Amino acid sequence: MNTLVYRLWQVRQQLGFVPPVTSKEHLEVARWLPASALPLFQSMSRADQQHALRVCRGLQARGCADEDMLAAALLHDAGKAGGRVPFWTRPVIVLGKRCAPRLLARLAAYPRAGQPRWQQSLGYAWWHAEIGADLAAQAGLSERSVLYIRTHHQVNGPAAELHRVDEVS
Repeated sequence: MNTLVYRLWQVRQQLGFVPPVTSKEHLEVARWLPASALPLFQSMSRADQQHALRVCRGLQARGCADEDMLAAALLHDAGKAGGRVPFWTRPVIVLGKRCAPRLLARLAAYPRAGQPRWQQSLGYAWWHAEIGADLAAQAGLSERSVLYIRTHHQVNGPAAELHRVDEVS
């Protein structure tokens, strides 16, 4: 039941029932990100910005002081930004992972020109960690931050703590 409530809360967030980042929160973001990466954060949806802040704060609450990890927390979902991942893809990914993981893996090919729009969107959702890591590197994040973004879905990877906080935020 907790999972259902959490997923419904996520749907509400993604539908826009979330406040914009405040001036104070922008200062918090600017503390961990280089100025060159702030536009990437700002390109994320309100819901994803608030989620990123929750993840960053959650890491800090667990005692994390690693600046690279905290910067990665703020941009771990940047690959979904810029309209690449429309709302409908999120439940498809969640349900697909649970009900038809092999089919989902085949349908969610790495996005490329010439694919149908639905397949590109699904690909961006599936590959957002890779895409976000590349965008973060272009925005001037450290190699370690980029690695953390790229691996934030790996349960036992370099960003395992980020993964754990992300799963409950």
